[in-house]
Amino acid sequence: MKGPPISGGGLPWRWIVAAGCIGVTIVVVLLLERTIEHLRLENEHLRNRPPPAPAAPAPSAKIKSPDTARANETELSAEAQELLRLRGETGVLRREVASLHEQLAQTTPVPSAAPSPAAEAPYREEVRQLVNAAMNGDAGALDKLGNLLLAMRGQEGYEALRAEIRQAFQALGAEAGGGNTAALQAVWQATRIKALQGHAVDALGVAAGRGNTEALEALLNPEAYLILRSSAVSALGPAAEAGNPQAIQGLAAVTADPKQRALWYMATQGLEPAAVAGNATAIDALAAVAASENKGARERAVLALEAAARGKQSRAEEALRKLGWR
Repeated sequence: MKGPPISGGGLPWRWIVAAGCIGVTIVVVLLLERTIEHLRLENEHLRNRPPPAPAAPAPSAKIKSPDTARANETELSAEAQELLRLRGETGVLRREVASLHEQLAQTTPVPSAAPSPAAEAPYREEVRQLVNAAMNGDAGALDKLGNLLLAMRGQEGYEALRAEIRQAFQALGAEAGGGNTAALQAVWQATRIKALQGHAVDALGVAAGRGNTEALEALLNPEAYLILRSSAVSALGPAAEAGNPQAIQGLAAVTADPKQRALWYMATQGLEPAAVAGNATAIDALAAVAASENKGARERAVLALEAAARGKQSRAEEALRKLGWR
């Protein structure tokens, strides 16, 4: 199994550490280069300094003693040794600077021209293989996918994995809606796996939106199929948008049931496309919610009616006038 990719809201920690190392290395290099330049100038000064001009002997001057000659020779020898020492230090420093430059080149991260598909979607191939295996009759493939999702929870790659599973199940729902019985069977199996049930119900919604009656029946009667009603209400949206009267009526029934008050907001979202298309059942249901005391759902219903009114739906315009909206 691939490990979780490093991502997140900020820069990766390896880049932060690399940036710190680079900064320290650059400072050291600059200091060493300044030291080398200083030693080079001092070296040149000693090499180019002209020898002292012999002074004209005074008439009364005497010939220098051997001790004086030895002193002069000692002074010249000390200068030569200092020159050699400076040359040696310069060579050492130059080698150190070259080594630091090499380390700097190795430490600096080089961004790639474009991220590879594996870096962008590290779990795509693994998810695809497991879903295809499920469609081909592998009974344990979806269990493995569910276990993978559970194991990744709380880790950095969790959201990336969820996104890949969501996309795979959307494609699975489209296949089921197009008449692929193997895809529909895989979706049914996934509704029994807790970690995958939400994605599976969304896939049923896609299939119902494409005309699959079995999927629609499950969404209209979620308890009979061991599906959460909240997930089913959300998944009815594609079928209602496609103009399916049963789906529209199902969502309208939710908005008329005070016991399902917590689901009114989702139901109004699902009814909006039908209302914009002029469906009277959808518009009337939205008008009833807009007149209710359910603040969140009421505001959402008004927005849906306004969208329908902008689409020249006279029934929606009339509903807004009755509510006192201009």
